Amino acid sequence: SCPHCHGKMIKYDFQKPSKIPLLEQAGTPTLLRLKKRRFQCKNCRRVRVAETSIVEKNCQISNLVRQKVTQLLTEKVSLTDIARRLR
Repeated sequence: SCPHCHGKMIKYDFQKPSKIPLLEQAGTPTLLRLKKRRFQCKNCRRVRVAETSIVEKNCQISNLVRQKVTQLLTEKVSLTDIARRLR
């Protein structure tokens, strides 16, 4: 249901593809190809994008990568080294 007017949401337009980098698995970089479905409310015509717990809304960086960057920053690692480690 729509969060604004509680009307019925229907599929709208297309799936928006995005490539989400994840942490390395077995020494190889991992990339998640995620398609976010868009929905439109029948009553108020507002469009909304499906949400997931993997990434924040309107963001291309996974939550796991964000946590790892924060952890490395607390260990006083340079930004260049962090970028190399996490690709």
